[in-house]
Amino acid sequence: MVGQAASTILVVDDYQDNRILLSAWLRAKGFKVVEAEDGKQGVLQANRAHPDLILMDLAMPELDGVEATRQIRERKTLSQTPIFAITAYGTYDVKQDALAAGCNEVLSKPLDLETLLSKIESTLALQHPPHPTVH
Repeated sequence: MVGQAASTILVVDDYQDNRILLSAWLRAKGFKVVEAEDGKQGVLQANRAHPDLILMDLAMPELDGVEATRQIRERKTLSQTPIFAITAYGTYDVKQDALAAGCNEVLSKPLDLETLLSKIESTLALQHPPHPTVH
């Protein structure tokens, strides 16, 4: 996890146990974590925290992850923030809706944490490439 320790990840999930477990795991991997319990709070937290990456549950009450993603994408300062959709309903239509809303990845539950970590690290490396060394 070299160079990514200061990266902030916003975890948006209405299911508290999922949010707590995922947040604790990410913190153990060296990330800063901000949490939101629904899509509405997710949009607010994204605007406040300007995270480096967002993990967005799709099925949430009040404001689902697809609409929350659309609202986040409307913000100029967040338009390029990577958003990974997380869903237990990984059908073709659900994935297409998430991608059309602006999600960069659609991951199915249960999450494979090593695959998730690999995708997070590669995405953040593209966002923050290492500085070239001057000799």
